[in-house]
Amino acid sequence: MTIRVVDLFAGVGGFRVGLEQASKDFVTVWSNQWEPGKTAQHAYDCYKYHFEKKGGVDEHTNQDIHEAKKFCPDVDLVVGGFPCQDYSVAATGAKGIEGKKGVLWWQIYRILNEKGDNRPDYVFFENVDRLLGSPAKQRGRDFAIILASLADLGYTVEWRV
Repeated sequence: MTIRVVDLFAGVGGFRVGLEQASKDFVTVWSNQWEPGKTAQHAYDCYKYHFEKKGGVDEHTNQDIHEAKKFCPDVDLVVGGFPCQDYSVAATGAKGIEGKKGVLWWQIYRILNEKGDNRPDYVFFENVDRLLGSPAKQRGRDFAIILASLADLGYTVEWRV
């Protein structure tokens, strides 16, 4: 049974490698890696280099996620690691879901929401350190927003640290 996968904020391909090593049933059909505000897109270049050499995805794009969502195909599973800098323990003054990159969570939400009845059955997101306690003055608010957003779309949410 083939499980068609879309990889959002794909980075250098960590989710893809993990899924492919877990089972040959996982097939990445579309991916997007875009780093906002950066001219050099090193993660995209790395992903493209490694996966095009072995047969690659049907399409790997480097578009602003606001535009890329128009091209996201219908799949069984969406994976993603939305940019974590606004939650990271390495960042000072991190603004969580309201930060420059933290707001990109809403692009994942929009992609899922706009799929309507064609929404993937499963979504799998990166664990981001400090997400559970973000923002500092309202600990847990951002994680609660993300969980509630997924529930509003009809997903049963499970999470672990």
